[in-house]
Amino acid sequence: MRERVQSFPGSIPFNCVDKCLLALDGINEPMLFHLVLDLEGDIDLVRLNGAISSAQQAHPVMRTILQSRHSRLFRQIQENIGRGVLSIADQAQLQDTNCEHYLSSWMSQPLDLKKEFPVRVLLLRRNETESLLVFTFHHSATDGLRALLFVRKTIEIYNGELRQDGEARGSPAGDLGDIRMNRRGDELLQFAHSQRSEVQHYYGKVLFSLFQRFVISTLPPPTRVFHDRCGRSRELRFCFAVLSPGELEQIQSKAKSVGVTLNDILLAACYRVVDRWNSMHGKVSRRIRIMTPVNMGLKGFRYVVSNQASWFSLSTTPTDRTDPAKLLREVRADTTDAAMHRTAFSLIYYFYLCSRFPLFVMRWMCRFLIITRTYVDTILITNVGFIWPKPGSEEAAVSTMGNVRIRNVAGFAPVVTPMGLSITAGTYNRNLNLSLTYRPALFSAEKAKIFLDLYVEEIRNYQVGVQIV
Repeated sequence: MRERVQSFPGSIPFNCVDKCLLALDGINEPMLFHLVLDLEGDIDLVRLNGAISSAQQAHPVMRTILQSRHSRLFRQIQENIGRGVLSIADQAQLQDTNCEHYLSSWMSQPLDLKKEFPVRVLLLRRNETESLLVFTFHHSATDGLRALLFVRKTIEIYNGELRQDGEARGSPAGDLGDIRMNRRGDELLQFAHSQRSEVQHYYGKVLFSLFQRFVISTLPPPTRVFHDRCGRSRELRFCFAVLSPGELEQIQSKAKSVGVTLNDILLAACYRVVDRWNSMHGKVSRRIRIMTPVNMGLKGFRYVVSNQASWFSLSTTPTDRTDPAKLLREVRADTTDAAMHRTAFSLIYYFYLCSRFPLFVMRWMCRFLIITRTYVDTILITNVGFIWPKPGSEEAAVSTMGNVRIRNVAGFAPVVTPMGLSITAGTYNRNLNLSLTYRPALFSAEKAKIFLDLYVEEIRNYQVGVQIV
């Protein structure tokens, strides 16, 4: 399967995941995600705006505008950034003094990629010494891990740092542009093809994985998280919880003692909390299917701000979820099996097939998936792991912006209507941050917070059982 590619000067093409996420955004399912830095100290606004603009120069996809020519979509690089993408707000001067409400409203504003860059930034001053720096990204331009690269680049430029590792010497994240400008074909599809030599009966396993995903796993259809509201608003809201370094260390020790990872516990706990939540509201949970992103890790694209992710969806039955230790063992076995057989690569072929259609056709395909609900998973959980760790340490390598201390970093993922909410985990300076994104058209703020609190409780008290052989 070879792709005929028409390139346009000064442009960056879409890969198959980019285009599918763009189509999903076009049917009232906002594909925006956010990285929020909690800062302590006085920010130099001119210096910050310059650092963001310089980071956009280093990562050209962050200064592109969506254009179409000969019925083909592409992202045109803009040489003139203008006054930049930074906005400033002071809580003391807001008409609405509710900082969280203002922040949620700002983060929910759509990004028009035909007129705006796929990134915008807000500095919200809470008082003289505390502020929030919010980076909003359109998911059709980058995934969460690569968005963290962009934020780190901004901070390093603000600090006047010139790194002496591979990035500074010649990786695409330096001032050398984006290597996709000089490539033909879809890099994700090419990477999927490269797995043929690594997995026996590769294409047979790809076809079986797709059959299982779109046929077997739909019977019965996935359980929905109970909600008592019904609406179609695009608005999103957010809540947040933090597990201290001591609590995180205890959870990691439990995971290590039975031969699993922190991510396995986060995933197993998510199954159980959905089951528990539905039971609290008189709803029986049958098949719970959780969507989890997988970092593809393309060779040569390590420092490129782009989408290098796929997903896999693992199901559990009520019997699986009865014993937490047994569930943890099954989660570990299923994720290991999915990695070994490259399950996430099967969706790359599906996304590529979808991306061959015009965008308006892809939107109708997305509408079909959303309306039927059968093919949409119960919930999304993503763990971005350790954020900017020092080599061999769980402390952050990037913890200041000039004289400003970065107290915490949190991420908030997109959420589609049938799910209603999504969970993001990330570890910064040994704090485990758990963020919930939800649709207020489906969940009240109080119920969303209760759900997150139940999830935190489940993680803290998870019974891991004995050593997994």
